[in-house]
Amino acid sequence: MTDALRVVLLGTAAGPYPAPGRQGCANAVVVGGRVYLVDAGYGTLGKYVSAGLSLRDLGGVFVTHLHSDHVAELFTLFLLGWGPANQGVVDPVRVYGPGPDPTDPGPPAAGTEGLVAGNLAAFGQDVAVRQRTSDRPRLAGLIHATDLSAAGAEIVVHEDDRVRVTARAVPHPPLHLALGYRFETEHGVVAFSGDTARSDAVGELAAGADLLVHEAMEPDFYRSIGYSPKLLDFLAASHTSPADVGRVAAAAGARRVALSHLGPSDPARLDDEGWLGRVRPHYSGPVVVGHDLLDLTV
Repeated sequence: MTDALRVVLLGTAAGPYPAPGRQGCANAVVVGGRVYLVDAGYGTLGKYVSAGLSLRDLGGVFVTHLHSDHVAELFTLFLLGWGPANQGVVDPVRVYGPGPDPTDPGPPAAGTEGLVAGNLAAFGQDVAVRQRTSDRPRLAGLIHATDLSAAGAEIVVHEDDRVRVTARAVPHPPLHLALGYRFETEHGVVAFSGDTARSDAVGELAAGADLLVHEAMEPDFYRSIGYSPKLLDFLAASHTSPADVGRVAAAAGARRVALSHLGPSDPARLDDEGWLGRVRPHYSGPVVVGHDLLDLTV
């Protein structure tokens, strides 16, 4: 497709456990052929290629938070898709995401920069051999990772000739920092909630957006399968029900909504009409239920 602005929902599952028919959370914003990736959960590289996207066109990666279901294949994108063969990555790519948690009482866990550096070290033998035996640029020089810190105000994290990207902190406890993103282009505006409880911050990111991609988790399902009150309280504090997605979208004036990061992820547990029926009483605009490789023209 050659549309000026598209969003491809590469992976739409919630959580780290593999789900039938869905893979880990990842989204591609395609602006005039250049690709900006939001998250890279398990299965991202295969979905990226299946969507007909070229890694040569990768213009940036934006991580919402450092849970495994959002970053499991962040480094794999580069490790398996780097070099001139098969239109792999040959130019530096910016990778943005949360930094270390400054409140961590122990040795601070890695932020986005540390995650990339640790993977470069862990795969050092493989990387060194491939650099010696093929015509590839240094892999370390291609991944420009940046730790972000967003205390509350919306911040500009990236700007080029195609897109302006801003970020805002969203509530996803107990993580210190999770981010939502807003992509502004001359062709339209797309916002991503990331993983979050119902939040005015998401509404501000999505104000007047042409498309809001929002996570959705149905608490009644988890209650029905016997989750403990403590675990249900945790889910309620860190995720958004489909009814509240509708409320957030309506308040923001978003023109269209796509549900993703779906919990439950198995359509046999909750089908598309079940999701839509929970959103529609609270939002009058068009809603789509995300499925892997759903391609949306904005």
